[in-house]
Amino acid sequence: MFERIYMAYVVVCGIALALICRGDKREWLMRTALAAGLPVIGLLLPFFRPPEHAQRQKDTAAFDHFRIGESRGEAILKPDAEREMNIVPLEEALLVNDFTIRRKAMIDVLKQDSLEYLGVLQTAVGNEDTETSHYAASAIMEVKRQLMLKLQQFEVRYEKEKDDPFLLRAYADVLKSYMRSGFLDERTEMKYRYTYSAVLERLIELAPESAEAYPDKIDTDLKLGEYISAERSALRYLRQFPDREDAYIRLMKVYFTVRSFDKLNRTLEQLKHSPVRLSHEGLTIVRFWSGGTRVGTEGET
Repeated sequence: MFERIYMAYVVVCGIALALICRGDKREWLMRTALAAGLPVIGLLLPFFRPPEHAQRQKDTAAFDHFRIGESRGEAILKPDAEREMNIVPLEEALLVNDFTIRRKAMIDVLKQDSLEYLGVLQTAVGNEDTETSHYAASAIMEVKRQLMLKLQQFEVRYEKEKDDPFLLRAYADVLKSYMRSGFLDERTEMKYRYTYSAVLERLIELAPESAEAYPDKIDTDLKLGEYISAERSALRYLRQFPDREDAYIRLMKVYFTVRSFDKLNRTLEQLKHSPVRLSHEGLTIVRFWSGGTRVGTEGET
């Protein structure tokens, strides 16, 4: 008698949770298991749905994943709504004492585009569970393979389609990800930095409204020691976006790097007299240099 009641309870909970979870198989399995294992508390689970779940689904659907098409000129945005995990659950899974959960998390990552999990995966390589560590190392190798494949595809297309701003943005994103991956030695990274700078330069020429390209171009040129190019890009950034605080700050950064304090002071005064509404960070920078630029000028003489 009890077994029949229990089975009926599990079936009812399973049906109710299936309606609530709406196709989320992973959540349905987890909630059904909890309902079956905790009959008293589990009785309430079919009617409980945290509000964060709906928001999490919206947030997941809001981010897109770029994928290169096989045909010429084809570049599509592939939605990531089918992903069942995000970085936070993966980090939490690696802290769980149950090695089975850790391994399952790594296997799930291996089935996905693991680039966004790279930092967590690199940490997981040192996990005390050797199997988890092995899965993490395998995932990192897969990330490297995918990045190399995308990079090769873009290198070929770039030579043929240098006038396509959309392609240039996508190529720049892949180059940036590759340089941040930690896979490159210093010499190879330097080579890709020059390529990255050239791609951004081309993008700025074709689509000067691409505000996101200027800061990366300036910072890359500074790292390469290409100070003239960095100043030229920073001046162009300011001309194109005179209402952006960041354009003034980037130009000041260039002048500070090359110890051109007179130009730094002039840019500072230009910012102070501009209609730009300063952020807290910008206000802090202005106050700092307003009180300390004389010292910098004295150091230059």
